Amino acid sequence: MRRWTAALAVTAALVGIVACEPAKPPAPPPGGGGNGFDACTAPSTGTMNAWLQSPYRFVGVYIGGGNRACAQPNLTAGWVNTVHGMGYGLIPTYVGDQAWCTSASNVSVMPQNLADAQSDGIAEAGDAANAAASLGLGQGTPIYFDMEAYNSSAPGCTDSVTAFMSGWIAALHNAGYSAAMYSSSASGVRDMANVQNNPPYQLDAIWFANWNGNPSLFGDPFFSDSVWQNARIHQFQGGHDESWGGVIINIDSDAVGGPTG
Repeated sequence: MRRWTAALAVTAALVGIVACEPAKPPAPPPGGGGNGFDACTAPSTGTMNAWLQSPYRFVGVYIGGGNRACAQPNLTAGWVNTVHGMGYGLIPTYVGDQAWCTSASNVSVMPQNLADAQSDGIAEAGDAANAAASLGLGQGTPIYFDMEAYNSSAPGCTDSVTAFMSGWIAALHNAGYSAAMYSSSASGVRDMANVQNNPPYQLDAIWFANWNGNPSLFGDPFFSDSVWQNARIHQFQGGHDESWGGVIINIDSDAVGGPTG
């Protein structure tokens, strides 16, 4: 546990800059979970209606962040209301600054300094909460920070990520939202699992990417089954085309056993 000492010290000193209130318990997914998908751009309401013929009843949507890859012309409060009325649950996702040791290219990254990384997480959470509110996603809704895969072996990088996430968690809780994370099970999820016994790092839910083709929510080799037992989503297949109701979308596939909006 020595590797966490620096980040823990910074968090203990700085997390008080946000007046934190406990988040509301994450809402269970409607119907107790099921099949989900995520696509780069939120599909039109017409497409979502056609896809009622599919087995999917949950959809990941990118609500904001400087590293969001696709424009979202369909994603409005009206769209959210309409797809909720169709029976879909949403997985709100925010793509902000990435780890400075990320494997992604041409993205903005968080500071290496732990105090600055935590402050960055606080700022990103504030923006995410505003984006969620503008879409009609009220308090208690989980917001998943999209932390793409990174090199955990880079000295100090994991400490920067956990410091950033402590700011994200504190500020979202302060705003009344549930704090969640999407990442590779081999980097971000594993690293956050290792500190879940420390309150500043305790995420309300996790969405782990392991494209093993197995929709199981448990048995991942990179983190324990004992954490987030009732708050997990597994992205088990990467980008591929599927057609339902005569409409094709390029999607990732998810098994949903965690909170949605």
